[in-house]
Amino acid sequence: MNRTSGTTRRTVLGGMMAAAGLAGIGELPACAAPSRGGLADVEHVVILMQENRSFDHYFGTMAGVRGFGDRTAVRLSPGAAGPVISGSGSGSARFAGLDAGSAVPGAAGRASVFAQPDTSSGVGYRLPFRIDTGAVDGQDMADLPHDWTTTHRAWAGGAYDGWAPAKSPMTMGYFTEADIPFHRALAGSFTLCDNYYCSILGPTTPNRLYHWTGTIDPGGIMGGPATDNPPDYKPVFRWTTYPERLQQAGISWQIYANDVIGDDSTKPFLGDYGDNPLWLFHAYHDALNSSDPKVRQLAQRANVTGGWPAEGTQDGGNIDYVLQQFITACETNSLPKVSWIVAPYGYCEHPAARPVDGEAYVERVLKALWGNQDLWRSTVVFINYDENDGLFDHVVPPTAPAGTAGEELPLNQSGIGVPVAQGAGPLAPIGLGPRVPMLVISPWSRGGWVNSQVFDHTSVLRFLEQWTGVREPNISDWRRAVCGDLMSCFDFSHADTSIPALPAANALRAQADQTQSKLPAPYPPANQSMPQQDPGSAKARPLPYQPVVWAEVGAGNLTVHLANRGKEAVAFQAYSYGAQTAVTQIVVSGGGATDQPITYSGRYDLAVHGPNGFLFAAAGGPETAGIAVSAALGGTADRPALVLTVRNSTSATAAFVVGGKDRFTVDPGASHVVAVPTSDGWYDLTLAGASDNAWSRRFAGHLENGKPSRTA
Repeated sequence: MNRTSGTTRRTVLGGMMAAAGLAGIGELPACAAPSRGGLADVEHVVILMQENRSFDHYFGTMAGVRGFGDRTAVRLSPGAAGPVISGSGSGSARFAGLDAGSAVPGAAGRASVFAQPDTSSGVGYRLPFRIDTGAVDGQDMADLPHDWTTTHRAWAGGAYDGWAPAKSPMTMGYFTEADIPFHRALAGSFTLCDNYYCSILGPTTPNRLYHWTGTIDPGGIMGGPATDNPPDYKPVFRWTTYPERLQQAGISWQIYANDVIGDDSTKPFLGDYGDNPLWLFHAYHDALNSSDPKVRQLAQRANVTGGWPAEGTQDGGNIDYVLQQFITACETNSLPKVSWIVAPYGYCEHPAARPVDGEAYVERVLKALWGNQDLWRSTVVFINYDENDGLFDHVVPPTAPAGTAGEELPLNQSGIGVPVAQGAGPLAPIGLGPRVPMLVISPWSRGGWVNSQVFDHTSVLRFLEQWTGVREPNISDWRRAVCGDLMSCFDFSHADTSIPALPAANALRAQADQTQSKLPAPYPPANQSMPQQDPGSAKARPLPYQPVVWAEVGAGNLTVHLANRGKEAVAFQAYSYGAQTAVTQIVVSGGGATDQPITYSGRYDLAVHGPNGFLFAAAGGPETAGIAVSAALGGTADRPALVLTVRNSTSATAAFVVGGKDRFTVDPGASHVVAVPTSDGWYDLTLAGASDNAWSRRFAGHLENGKPSRTA
């Protein structure tokens, strides 16, 4: 069956239809109560995957997240135009924002990742710019390239400097709270993950395959590797999906999607937009054609049907109609254990679909749950986004080290990944892809938290594994090591079933209807300035990491010592800046350590990045090889400390400046201990040579004590 009954899903839409509104959500009395609960208290999981927005695009200005105020962001390669990185200093690990003419904190002589190279700008770079929906028609902005090839070009081997050439200057556009007030309020009321990545450096369907199945079949054995969006609803894949595993285990599940039409963008508020990937698997079509009702149940639960019903008077502008099956299940206490919701194009937020329509759709999903308190008190809702469209995000995603099984694809002459079995061309990593939003909505994640553990779409499957006991063997060992299972987003000892006061999404829709197509289209501004991130912090969940990194220098080589005193693996990225930037991916298991040799010529300039804004940076030359600075974790479990030891094995006294102000000297053959100051566990300290400004060491990150804290 061909799913294209009209214009296909990737056609850019304009002039979205107006829709009837919903009443606003008011604050209900709090029902918070301490308990000795656990994962067994969860009775239902609802998963709504929306479309094509990056984290910075939606949340880069939100207080307390790793957004535009990130002062441990990656630096660009030498020679890149833009605001120059000139220094750092001790203090918080994030900064409030800078204008285009200011110095961006960091090591000397490098442009910030926020200043993306752009020859069309007139100044050689493009900074993030606001898409002000009060001044331009940004609600229905056009989509950008988001295929495998252009996303890998933007990633640029980890240098992360190809966004504007690969995606266009519009890649740098972002929204503020004034543009997406419902989403911002929702994030501020529950838990927002600011280190959640899409699974593949590529488009929608491959990311949704990771979300539903844990793989894209990189070996090409069962119909993969899937690196692009298929043209229709015909089955092409044969590997086992997670819903099939739930079915085999006797665990109830359902795909909720409007089935009036297929992927028909001439009727944007109906259908499933091709976003239900179970249509692409032979098993569901085989089940549909079975004469056994028990076998057919697999297709029925998947919403895989034999055709679209005869068109009548269906009104996609009425969200209650579109979500009728889900709303009824909530009202009648018949919601299955696991629910996946698939929105029509007009509600999924894929540009040019309007965020405000997505806000109304999300609101109605939540109101269906909140209207049944017994249901709400036992339900977890995950709201995530399949990929970033072509929209910029500044945090470089971890990618698997070269040679990692199941995480690389050979490239053909067009730069597209092909089956591993073909073995042709250079290898490229599959993922992780750019950061995307993830909101965790439940009584156990209420209260305005930020979680900075590394997650991707397979993390949702990992949570379901923990909860159901049904394992997904398709997930690679590397993803299991570096991506969490979302359990750190919850405090099951404390349930808060209160419902937050949120903006009325339907009123926001009506307001957008009044201005749509009457304002000019968004465009990159001629005058550029760095965005200001909202001041303040947020409550932060404890993380299972404790990275400690330092380096020893020899003539022409460095040895980077990497340790992880936490429980979960840390994915490090080592940037060696020279004529070209070399990026090395390193994974250190929980409680483990490793050494990484790095060669340099003349002088060295090294930065090692890790989760939650961790950074170790070192600059200097062979003439200072006799100066060594090691780092060690001290203190207690409740009050950890980072201690630096400066050793001088040269024949002359060495002088240093710590934190930009305090001075000390170290005699030949002697050492000096520096206790790194912290604020709520955050630290950011630079040691510099008093007589050699090119020599420096910077240590930035967060010391975890297993307790909640606040973001910097």
